[in-house]
Amino acid sequence: MKRVVLLTAIGATTIGTMSAQNKPAAGEHTLEVNFAPLGGSPVSIAGIKYRSFSSETSAFRLGIFLGYGNTSKVTQDEDAANSLVELKDTDGNFSINLQPGIEKHFTGTDRLSPYIGGVLNLGYGMTNKREEQQVLNNAVGAKITKGGSLDIGLNAVAGFDFYMASKLYLGTEIGFGVAMHKDLTDNVSWENVTGATDSESNVDNKSSLQVGPNVIGQLRLGWVF
Repeated sequence: MKRVVLLTAIGATTIGTMSAQNKPAAGEHTLEVNFAPLGGSPVSIAGIKYRSFSSETSAFRLGIFLGYGNTSKVTQDEDAANSLVELKDTDGNFSINLQPGIEKHFTGTDRLSPYIGGVLNLGYGMTNKREEQQVLNNAVGAKITKGGSLDIGLNAVAGFDFYMASKLYLGTEIGFGVAMHKDLTDNVSWENVTGATDSESNVDNKSSLQVGPNVIGQLRLGWVF
């Protein structure tokens, strides 16, 4: 009988301790990644979000995304018999996105932590396209186009974290806000092309302003440290 009472007490204490450790306390932090279980790529680290809790109900958050891509396509094969050199087009891009914000968490339950907050979105992207062409004496010249884009937005968000185990949670989030996108002016330059001059172009540049709800179709997996 004493052994049963002792085991029961230990179990209750353990469960209570786990419940107390579920949610972040003041001075603790979280890191999380996103994944889309119904998408073509179920695991997606499209960005990382960090949170710092100043209290059990208040947190500062910062989302970070860095992207880089580079593709190359051969547009002309080398053919010495016909005095042709190999030519190719190269496209490169780089983007950075920062999302600082604040969150206000509510009591919820031992495992559920609902919250509301505000998030500022700042994004910048660069593009670099190089199109090679054959010039005199079988040399290779190129047209180089450099451009970019700017994104600014402000969102009111609402979401929740559900703690599956001590320090480990799943969550999701919706938002409503305003977003502005603007393409930056393209700069065109020439390499080894006689008579070519640099120029700037606004052709096909777009800008947009959107206001409305937005839903992030991903689940967030995070942990407390």
